[in-house]
Amino acid sequence: MVLCPGVRVASPENAISTEDMRAFEINAENLGVSIELLMENAGNAVAGVLECLLGGLQGAKVAVLAGKGGNGGDGIAAARRLAARGARVEIHLTHPRGEVKHPASRTMLKGVEASRVEVVEPGAPGWLDLGGVDAVVDALLGIGVKGGLRGSVKAAAEAYNKAGGLKISVDVPTGVDPDTGDAVEGAVRSDYTVSMHRPKKGLFKGAAPLYAGEVLTAEIGVPWAAEYYAGPGDVAARIPRRPRDAHKGVGGRVLVVGGSSEYVGAPILAALAAYAAGVDLVYLASPFSREAALARPEIVPRRMEEASRVVERVHAVVAGPGMGGEGEDLLWEVLDAARKRGVPAVVDADGLKALARRGDRLWGGAVLTPHRGEAKLLLGGEDLPPLRAAREIAARYGATTIVKAPVDAVCSPEGRCRESPWGAPEMSVGGTGDVLAGVLAGFLARRRALGMDPDPLNTAAAALYTVGKAGEDLAMEEGLVSPLRLVEAVKRVVAGSRA
Repeated sequence: MVLCPGVRVASPENAISTEDMRAFEINAENLGVSIELLMENAGNAVAGVLECLLGGLQGAKVAVLAGKGGNGGDGIAAARRLAARGARVEIHLTHPRGEVKHPASRTMLKGVEASRVEVVEPGAPGWLDLGGVDAVVDALLGIGVKGGLRGSVKAAAEAYNKAGGLKISVDVPTGVDPDTGDAVEGAVRSDYTVSMHRPKKGLFKGAAPLYAGEVLTAEIGVPWAAEYYAGPGDVAARIPRRPRDAHKGVGGRVLVVGGSSEYVGAPILAALAAYAAGVDLVYLASPFSREAALARPEIVPRRMEEASRVVERVHAVVAGPGMGGEGEDLLWEVLDAARKRGVPAVVDADGLKALARRGDRLWGGAVLTPHRGEAKLLLGGEDLPPLRAAREIAARYGATTIVKAPVDAVCSPEGRCRESPWGAPEMSVGGTGDVLAGVLAGFLARRRALGMDPDPLNTAAAALYTVGKAGEDLAMEEGLVSPLRLVEAVKRVVAGSRA
């Protein structure tokens, strides 16, 4: 077991998915910690491990095999740090310099031009000649690329495996799936893998331990807040893009059940918000669903008595907005159908009051969205701060719970929690909670439609950021927030997350 400064032995209990890592990086950048800084720190960590393991770098010959993505940038940053400490370093690129696409990696490549580092491009004399090296660094693919090895990357992996000296992979060995641990033919075999920020889950699964060697973890400056607070990374990394061969339904289908003789607008707002979140179809079961569809033809109307049968067609449900105490038996019929089929359900507004009266435990795919008054009702009259209330309600009812407040709190039944500081005082108007319920159901549906784990806790964080940021933008632009305008602002936030 190696004990080098700046790194620690990795633990499976601390492992994260590639989705988590992308979300944390984007959130960190939003908090002012640039990707370039994280890349610099990653390179410094790799250089430090090599210095430790080799017993010094002065005169050591090191080859860095660098791909054109972010992992290659980490390797290029490491090369400059190694050279500064006295090593003789060569960077062997898998693509010509002009094809390096990652902006931060291009910055790193410019930085080595003024250092004592030779950069060898494919086809140039000496490319992948790794004879006599003391160490070789695999910075070819990292977490962002899956599938078989091809072309120059395959050639570089072959050269790496044949080389002598110490072998170190940056973040994940090339050819090993960072989430599943599956290894493709020709995957690199390393003595050590230095995983950045936290180890990736796949390093402890399947064949990965045969390729990764000893797994170390380096702290690279991702702030705690990037993991805990909701941010743009939760939308960009966790809400899937449509596949190129998308067809109707692959973006998800949502059922909204709500409305009453007294409350007409709430379920319509939830339905429109689900569309704004990017789903393909929204069914509305309410006493006035056909009238709503005449005004908004994108809404697919269904009779209230059909609602439980519609559950089998959808990927998420919103239950409760605007029910006003009517149709409680139908509400439980819909929730029971969703539970049996494993369909995520967002229980909002009057659905929460019904739940408080009945006291049932729900299931892992359910999400409750009380404001502070409804939270008190769910707790039997106990008035707790939002974070404590969310944790207690989630544990009591067996469902992920958002407690809406100036700083929103969301907790899972297992006690994992996050908070969202996004929003504006102008959002304290009727209808904004219905918009949140619709966006959340839309995001859950989009994940489930593609066979992904709905991940209610982090998907709720994505919805809280989206609606909160939309409200902030709207308040700044117009001085007030109306629920219909909030739906339009949600569309802009969702679209902006793809930039």
